[in-house]
Amino acid sequence: MATNDDKPDAGRAEGPARSRPRSNDRPFDMWLHKQLHAMYDEIASEPLPDDLLNLIDRDAAANKKVDAAEEPPKK
Repeated sequence: MATNDDKPDAGRAEGPARSRPRSNDRPFDMWLHKQLHAMYDEIASEPLPDDLLNLIDRDAAANKKVDAAEEPPKK
């Protein structure tokens, strides 16, 4: 019979992503974790391109303006 040992407890959020596999992980989980890190760690550690950072900054500034315009005046 299959177990639900790999699922989080009901009503609890799963904790932050693990940086290394636990000793009680199944072999496939350990293999997958290792392979994904081998493939994507270098890419994930690269800095964001300047164009993307500028786009994020412009969007954040626009959202601040919209939020400030929607605020009711303080009494």
